[in-house]
Amino acid sequence: MEEKKMFGAIAVVAVILVAAFCGVTLMKDDKDAYEAKVTGNVPVFGNANNDDYIDSHDIDQLNAIIDDGSWDKTAYPYADANQDGKIDSADVDIVNKIISGQNCNLYYVDIYDDVVKVSYPVSHSRVGVSYWQQAELATLMGIWDNVVLASTATTSSNSHRYDTSNIEKSFSGSKITSELILECRCDFIIASQGKSDVVQAAIDADSNITPYYVDVSKSSTYVSTVLTLGVLLNENEEAQAYADFVNGVKEKISSGMEKVQEKAKTVVTLMYANQSTRANIIVECEGTGAADMIGLIADVYDSSTKSTSDYRMNVEADWFIQNCGTAFDFIIIEQEGTDTKKVDDTYYTPSMYNERFEEAITYYSSTQAYASGMILGTTYSYNSFGGYANLLYLAYLLYPDVFSEEDGWNALQEYFDNFTTAKINVKTQGGWYYTGTSYSAYNERLAQ
Repeated sequence: MEEKKMFGAIAVVAVILVAAFCGVTLMKDDKDAYEAKVTGNVPVFGNANNDDYIDSHDIDQLNAIIDDGSWDKTAYPYADANQDGKIDSADVDIVNKIISGQNCNLYYVDIYDDVVKVSYPVSHSRVGVSYWQQAELATLMGIWDNVVLASTATTSSNSHRYDTSNIEKSFSGSKITSELILECRCDFIIASQGKSDVVQAAIDADSNITPYYVDVSKSSTYVSTVLTLGVLLNENEEAQAYADFVNGVKEKISSGMEKVQEKAKTVVTLMYANQSTRANIIVECEGTGAADMIGLIADVYDSSTKSTSDYRMNVEADWFIQNCGTAFDFIIIEQEGTDTKKVDDTYYTPSMYNERFEEAITYYSSTQAYASGMILGTTYSYNSFGGYANLLYLAYLLYPDVFSEEDGWNALQEYFDNFTTAKINVKTQGGWYYTGTSYSAYNERLAQ
């Protein structure tokens, strides 16, 4: 793979922002007072001070290294913008071009920890996405209108979230092919790491295609992934807006969790429409995006017997009865597909979600969690970039005396308003959480 043109970590913002949840404190007119907060979020060479931006402070840092005559590679690992092994005026020139959006060669560290060279800014006039998470990433980056190739999980199952008139070709599941990439004349592909062979085959036929590989199993990298992509595409404003949103949610979570005496013991399961016909239940363990994200607010059940490929485990129904109240207190059900069904050209309604949830939880009716109102219903979205939008409401369900229901709704509404193309009222459109009245133990617990 000659010069893999991949992507993976953070944003360049030429305009200096002062925001409550920014990764660094910026003082534009007081250079001496400025101190970068090293985050490691933007592994783009030229991000000399290793913060969340490529801006004039990186120029200052490069000039300081040049004036000093020595370069501490441990402290400033991304200072060598042109990757020639030294720090000089040529690196300053590259960073100035990045800041101003001028064409240049750009180097970054991808999800495989390889140094990748791309032509900056990366062309993205015809975009292909390998699955619904990658479609979500394209949307929050503000480039959805450029997507011409997408999975049917986007064009059908998630069609209510997008205007799909721009999609020229689609494919089932995540089965994107080299032939479709070439047929759609894609110049940019956002794909999971598992699709690298398929994408590379297309690149071998057309070197103008640039790939960006995304690992959605690691929720801790979501902000870094977005910010890095923002730099590569020169779409920094959108990327930073998402980072600020996530940092704001995490700040509220952190502040609230300081008031929680003990994290709730939880198990995170997937619930399919035909769950009653299944012998086993799928449990999300540490290593999945969902378990790791929910781990910010709960002690998530983990097991050494989980799959080494997807970090999930299959358990028999009796396992819940035996372990509920000892290994975990809460059962969190992620119900697949509940926010994607259209009814009379609208969204899956809350009443539809409630009905499905009430039917599903009878599967767990003999557990202590059921009797205590500690079975929680939520949507299947935590394994992707939009998961943070749901986290505050889930925190409310776990700790109603600490977190606010309204803050939960507001976070979800903010995400849909600012980072999707769907304009909806999340309280009336979509199956996000259980809001019914039939599960009395659930409502009684929240009302206490």
